[in-house]
Amino acid sequence: MGGTPEAPGPLDWPACEMCSGPLRFLFQLPHVEGKLDLAPYASVHVFQCENPDSVCFRWDPEEGANAVVAVKAGAPAVSEPPGPVKPYAEWTLGFEPATEDTEALSVDVNEATDEQLAALDRAQETAPESKVGGVPGWLNGEATPECCDAPMRFVAQLSAMPYGLEFGDNGRGYLFRCTRDDCPRPFRFLTQGA
Repeated sequence: MGGTPEAPGPLDWPACEMCSGPLRFLFQLPHVEGKLDLAPYASVHVFQCENPDSVCFRWDPEEGANAVVAVKAGAPAVSEPPGPVKPYAEWTLGFEPATEDTEALSVDVNEATDEQLAALDRAQETAPESKVGGVPGWLNGEATPECCDAPMRFVAQLSAMPYGLEFGDNGRGYLFRCTRDDCPRPFRFLTQGA
């Protein structure tokens, strides 16, 4: 996480579609056989706009103020950013297997009973804030993006703290993948502030 992307193939550094400034690199995830299936991609790299002179909608998965670049294996090459960009401090994330109450975390808060809401509160207290797999731990209500006429599949969630990421007030970032293999833009990223 942070630093500069280390791509196992060619990666073109993206620019913000709203202000044309360079996007800031956030994190990358590698394809790990049997654990994190990103095939046919070798890795995904997540970026977002942090231009202080603009009001880009970086929390929105469709506005172009963030990007997920999926990289296929090949000759490693990362293009230069389209302008100056300050990297985040570099962190190595280690994900350990965890258990969570996916049923409680998946409840629709608009239709839930008092008992289901209490179970949701308990599940959120024990669920990891940063994770790969499982179900998203939404801060502001369910917001699964759609792609190719279907809800996208949850891939990962990253908490803003302790890394100092710009996801709103102690927010979270959520990575999703389209369910279709032939999708031209298979990944989306969105954030929610606390």
